Amino acid sequence: MGKVPCAGCKKKCKGEVLKVQDKHFHIDCFKCTTCSTPLAAGGFFCKDGSYYCSSDYQTQFGTRCAKCNQYVEGEVVTALGRTFHQNCLLCINCGSTFPPGEKVTFREGRSMCQNCINRLPSPPVSPIHDAPKGAKCAGCNKALQDGHAVLALDKHWHENCFKCVTCGQILHGEYMGREGKPYCENDYQEQFGVHCAGCERFITGRVLQAGDQHFHPECSRCARCGEAFTEGQEMFLQGSEIWHPQCSSSTAPQKPHGVSSCCHLAAIY
Repeated sequence: MGKVPCAGCKKKCKGEVLKVQDKHFHIDCFKCTTCSTPLAAGGFFCKDGSYYCSSDYQTQFGTRCAKCNQYVEGEVVTALGRTFHQNCLLCINCGSTFPPGEKVTFREGRSMCQNCINRLPSPPVSPIHDAPKGAKCAGCNKALQDGHAVLALDKHWHENCFKCVTCGQILHGEYMGREGKPYCENDYQEQFGVHCAGCERFITGRVLQAGDQHFHPECSRCARCGEAFTEGQEMFLQGSEIWHPQCSSSTAPQKPHGVSSCCHLAAIY
């Protein structure tokens, strides 16, 4: 070990040494890149080869909830390209949270659960017959001749002009809106959606976030024992793999250091 250089001070490692991924550190040299807080005894995160304490990682790279503006950790909900704490995105009609994997539908900018959507008498896009006099179509900019129009995204459209801006599909039912533009769900997800690191499909509804990785709740399985993570469990993260702390000793010769204090965000081994 004496010939191995410390990745922090570059001097030879002697005495008690930490191994983090493929690097070795003196105990006192393993510090937060930003604030120099010692990381050997607490949680830490790794990004682009640098190590950070939880606070500095969140400040520089963390994701804020679109509603409360606080940093999000653990299980979150993604909708319309935004991220929410699970308890910050509620159905506007019944006030319930969204179960794992449930589709989040926005109607006139408000989130609704599927139970409430199914009770509605009409779909999100509905023809109307009382467009304002002289109103023009938001799609073609031509006059709405007989007042017959679709009201969506706070604008009036000819029925045949309310299309996905990417593929041109006419949107008769549900649609996704971003910056005032309509998209079909497939194109919206392709351009703005969040990929699951487990199955590589797009995530709609609740999502488990671990470091820079996102998972469907059902896809967040230990890479070593195959068991799913339950809400509130700690995990270790290395690259795209996650595993239970108790599973690390069965396959790794050295004890992992730096379990994150956040229940779903993982430290790097």
